Amino acid sequence: MDNAFPAIAILILVIVVVLTMFFHFSRARSILEHWAEENGYEIVSSERRWFGGTFWWRKSRSQEVYYVTVRTHDGRIRRGWVRCGGWFWEC
Repeated sequence: MDNAFPAIAILILVIVVVLTMFFHFSRARSILEHWAEENGYEIVSSERRWFGGTFWWRKSRSQEVYYVTVRTHDGRIRRGWVRCGGWFWEC
């Protein structure tokens, strides 16, 4: 029984980490989609950027940065950076 405890503890830790990461990334994507809808944009493409693009020096660990291509309501294509999430807490 004592030999099983470390394995179970590690398994629980892995599950918690995976679920936390899933929630974080899905929440960031949800924020991005809400931002686009709220501003009348259609997301043509989006790429999550690990190093934060233009936000590299002012991005917290609870934020995600996307490089997006959107179509405006009048059909124009725009490209730019979007930072999703809060500074201290993941909205």
